[in-house]
Amino acid sequence: MKKKVIAAGIAVLLIALAAFRLLGGREETVTYESRPTVTLETPQANDIVLYTEMIGTVEPVSKADVIPKMAGEILEVNFQAGDHVEAGQVLCRIDSDALDSLKLNMDAAQITLEEARRSRDRIEALYGSGAVSQQELEQVRDGAESARIAYEAAKNQYDLQVEYTTVTAPISGTVETRNVDIHDFASAGVPVCTIASDGQFQVKFGVTDKTHANISVGDAVTLEKNGTVYDAQITEISSMIDAATGLYNATAVLSNPADLTNGMRVKLTVVREQALGAQTVPLAAIHYDAGAPYVYCYQDGTAVRTDVEAGIHDEERMEILGGLTAESQVITSWSNELVDGAEVLVKEAGEAQ
Repeated sequence: MKKKVIAAGIAVLLIALAAFRLLGGREETVTYESRPTVTLETPQANDIVLYTEMIGTVEPVSKADVIPKMAGEILEVNFQAGDHVEAGQVLCRIDSDALDSLKLNMDAAQITLEEARRSRDRIEALYGSGAVSQQELEQVRDGAESARIAYEAAKNQYDLQVEYTTVTAPISGTVETRNVDIHDFASAGVPVCTIASDGQFQVKFGVTDKTHANISVGDAVTLEKNGTVYDAQITEISSMIDAATGLYNATAVLSNPADLTNGMRVKLTVVREQALGAQTVPLAAIHYDAGAPYVYCYQDGTAVRTDVEAGIHDEERMEILGGLTAESQVITSWSNELVDGAEVLVKEAGEAQ
């Protein structure tokens, strides 16, 4: 019986050995790569442009305060606020006491001129017959010329005063304000109305120091009002800060004002900062140590920490002002094993992550 048990045990061992060999039971050693795989990129030349938004006010490119050149009672007013007027159109007329006096002076000068001319004509006829001397003829001619000059002066004064009593529109446009009514007293130097010019509109806005340094006359800006976008071009930038706002005043003329009107508030988008043709690296390649930026560069199979001077950045790339060359191989991928001096593997093109 004992021999049978031993024989059975040997058989089991033989079967187990055969099964182990059949299933390839030889133990293999597995080696794991501990070096992180990284991607590289040399610095690229790119434009980085950052924009800022602000509020501006729409107004006409030009306005004119209509100011009478003389004082007097308003005899008629031919406009209302909101009316469209043409350049040269009569807006109102002013009564002037001086006008009557000037008219009398002109009429008197005209009578004197006519008498002087009749006398000259008579003396010239007598001179032809030898009844008067050359001296008498020259005197009467001089008198007639003096009378003509006096009349012209009186007439010019009268015509000028008539012109002053008739107030006309200096430009074509829309009357924004009406400041007088019939029988009011008009004062020289006080506007009777304000006219906003036709057609072109502009936007007035203020910019900060940083924005002021990055915009120029001729730059394009965009405006937005109620979902509609408008184009404009900067035409004026102040060189001094407005003491009331602490900003630099700027003006942009609209090329497509469409339904914009005087006094509207609009949103503007202008360049805040820009770096054109700058040396840049991906934003993901930038690391910070106590606020100081640095990158890892690939050198001879290792990651080398390289301090850099960073400029502005957008959502994708950072401007590099110093610390790298055009040949620097910047590590752009992240790994928690990436430290200064760590050995790394470079990911080949087309290789899966």
